[in-house]
Amino acid sequence: MGLLPFDLPDTPRDRPEPLSVGEASRLVVRALDDALPSSMRIRGEISGLSIRNGHWFFSLRDADASLDAVMWSSQARVNAHRPEEGDSVLVTGRISHWSRGGRTRLEARRLELDGEGRLRAAFLKLCRELRELGWFEDSIKKPLPTWPSRVAVVTSAQGAAVTDVVATARSRFPVTSLLIVDVRVQGPSAAGEVAAAIRRLDRSAQRLGLDAIIVTRGGGSAEDLEAFNQREVAQAVFDSYTPVIAAIGHESDTSIIELVADARASTPTHAVTLLLPDRADVLERFDSLAHRLVRASSSRLESGLEQVDAIGERLLLSCQVRCRHASLILDGLSGRLQASRPDRQVQSRRRQVDQLEERLLRGISGTIRQLPSPDAMEHSLARSVEGLLSRSRDQVAAIGRAMSAIDPLAVLNRGYSLTMDTDGRAVRSIDGLEAGALLETRVANGMIRSRVESSTDSNLDSDTVGS
Repeated sequence: MGLLPFDLPDTPRDRPEPLSVGEASRLVVRALDDALPSSMRIRGEISGLSIRNGHWFFSLRDADASLDAVMWSSQARVNAHRPEEGDSVLVTGRISHWSRGGRTRLEARRLELDGEGRLRAAFLKLCRELRELGWFEDSIKKPLPTWPSRVAVVTSAQGAAVTDVVATARSRFPVTSLLIVDVRVQGPSAAGEVAAAIRRLDRSAQRLGLDAIIVTRGGGSAEDLEAFNQREVAQAVFDSYTPVIAAIGHESDTSIIELVADARASTPTHAVTLLLPDRADVLERFDSLAHRLVRASSSRLESGLEQVDAIGERLLLSCQVRCRHASLILDGLSGRLQASRPDRQVQSRRRQVDQLEERLLRGISGTIRQLPSPDAMEHSLARSVEGLLSRSRDQVAAIGRAMSAIDPLAVLNRGYSLTMDTDGRAVRSIDGLEAGALLETRVANGMIRSRVESSTDSNLDSDTVGS
């Protein structure tokens, strides 16, 4: 049968003296102080963050363990970074044991984002800000030039990216010239240099003949690419009137400048491929356009020749009609001119007189035959005829004198002359006559050609003599 507790012997054993809880806690504190350094930097991820009365309570954890931590409000107020759940941080502090609460924890004096965690957080924060501002919208992206004649390349002149860009540009479209702008692509001053280069190129784009700007660099760590995730670089790209293509790092890398730029390329070579046309494609396109141009020109030429023929026929027909019409008008005018000549009018009047005389003679002959006394009637008739003939002759003479009075040639016969210039215009005044001008003067029996030496105004005493 087993022994009961009160059946055990009172034989003493070697075992430590029991400690109080306070004594045990003090031993823990002493052990931590003796074994651990007074200040440690511990990397971990923020978990279970709670802020009470300005104090930060959280756990610092990784894949293997979790450590409670606290940053008192006096330290939290001056700490540069305010932690968020999931931040990867570096915490500087000491491990201490709180006897009253029975907790061992890290008392943090400084908390900062750790490497890529810090950069990632800054990257995401800036992405959210710029997305809210609309800087990533496709609607504000500027179109790339179709045939760029000159392109600026913002990169390090010693990097591999510039070699890839130059080689690809020469093989793809050698007529495009490249302007290499050497800048730092990593380090504290890189962001400022890149932003300044973009702004300077955009201001001078018209003077330099720039059609686009390529900003590029090769791959690297998050710290190496940090310059292209800065707001000042994004602002310079957003403000640029010149289209910007960004190719930063490897294909898997994404930077702020690529999201803001007008076009994003996975590599420097890809950036050139996006911007420059392929030489073979261009030549093939030119051949096709030349063929189409020849066909279109031939078609237009044939159509134009047909139109010219049709217009020529219409023009010839119109000219013939107009010539016929003009000929009829000239014939009418010529007839009217011939009829209005003084000699023709005299001849017409004379014919009228002859006709009247003939009619009169016929009438007189009939009347004489009817007269009972031929001798008396003959005598009376002779006087009447003589009077009528005398009046008719007077009329004809008056008409002749009137016609002679209005006949220009008759005026010339009276001693007058008609002076005309070389264009056949009558000279009625000395105005416009210059020394040396040729004149033609018509007199009754011929034409006199003369040259002006001087002219005298009848209203003035002095002569006007040409130079």
